[in-house]
Amino acid sequence: MRRIVIGIVSSLLLVSASCAVAQVAATSTPGVDVRSDLAQAPPAQEPAAKAPEPERWFLMDRLKNTSLGRSVEAHGIQIYGWIQQGFAGNPDDPRDRVNFGANYDWRANDYRLNQVYFILENVLEHEDKFNVGYRVDFLVGHDAPFFVANGLLSDFTGFDRSSGVGVDGPKSFREVNRVGIDVPQFFVEAHFPGVVTSKGFDVRVGKFYTLMGRDVYPGADTDFYSRTYENVYATPFTHTGVMTTWHATATLDVLVGVVRGWDVFRDNNDMVSFHGGFVWNSPDKRYNWTTAWITGPEQPDNNRDYRSLISSYLTAKFGAGGAWTVSAGGHLGYEVNGAVDAETGRTKDAKWYGATINLFYDVDPKLRLGTRAEWFRDEQGTRTGQLGRPGFAAHFLALTAGLSYKPYRSIIVRPELRVDWSPDARPYNDQTGHVQFVPAIDLIVRF
Repeated sequence: MRRIVIGIVSSLLLVSASCAVAQVAATSTPGVDVRSDLAQAPPAQEPAAKAPEPERWFLMDRLKNTSLGRSVEAHGIQIYGWIQQGFAGNPDDPRDRVNFGANYDWRANDYRLNQVYFILENVLEHEDKFNVGYRVDFLVGHDAPFFVANGLLSDFTGFDRSSGVGVDGPKSFREVNRVGIDVPQFFVEAHFPGVVTSKGFDVRVGKFYTLMGRDVYPGADTDFYSRTYENVYATPFTHTGVMTTWHATATLDVLVGVVRGWDVFRDNNDMVSFHGGFVWNSPDKRYNWTTAWITGPEQPDNNRDYRSLISSYLTAKFGAGGAWTVSAGGHLGYEVNGAVDAETGRTKDAKWYGATINLFYDVDPKLRLGTRAEWFRDEQGTRTGQLGRPGFAAHFLALTAGLSYKPYRSIIVRPELRVDWSPDARPYNDQTGHVQFVPAIDLIVRF
């Protein structure tokens, strides 16, 4: 218990210090909600729609009247970011310190400096003229070892074969219990108006976050501190390649791309993967349907056995002023010869699938209440083998309830309570329990 108390006290001191800094920078005016309520893919654009003015945060405010600031703004560049830190408990105090399934707050009764995140971007505009945009993300924190792609800072961020994180390539095992660095995104994109349709299409080249699943990866845009099983075990994080977005109609975007695979900057085989999807928004922006897919070989030195995944989510806003938001969907994954039969030692196909439903209520601009229920099935135990433990061929269920409170425009505080249950395995609390209880809290300070 001493380390629990010490951890809590340390976290509270860090939270207090962060709040003090942010209060100097922030005003009491409530800002817009920073979460991605509908989809992480870009919404369909109205014709000749100029990109909205970006929200100005502390860093750009401080640069406003300097020569650097004037030069940056003259070129349409924005520089901003956030610090995300948190603490996750576990009343059972497991010896291995693992909150299985909670993911980026996976360390039981311990503090995490999840993300010190910087973004430099020039937002692409969807006007009736050709234009170019770009973005670079830089990350320091405990989340970086999960995100880092094979062949790009993967050796620097850590190599620990026992972690089980990053098993799809040589020297891809991450030391997940230390602060690492990563460049999750760096890309250039261009808008070509009037090609095929009046709205034209966009082309993105570089490294970028996946379209798969509902959760996003930048901490400031997430709904809860803990993540879904889908977010870490079922889907990739990033891709390197080319993605095109065709603005088919005023409400529909179609995305098609060629990438090097799941979480690889230097590919582990000689075959590309194919990634895409579609994003539909209703004219009143109250409904969104996003479906994404990816297929291609992902095993090292193997160009034959394909891994395929599809995810689909429907999101709706309802009630006065769209105060209620519900989002439901799931995923289905399949990999040829992706598992090993424990009795025969021969390879066999692997399958994993799951479903998630989220419900949110905006009490006012400063306070949002949320719940999330998830079911995940790892049929052959191929996806859940991480953090120095074997995979579990089992069902997993998780129920999370929490709130997001913004006392100032640039500060988000998110306490949550989460219960995990597996009816047919014991993955929790030193691999002895069917049930796990994780109270957690994180603090995000935007700058």
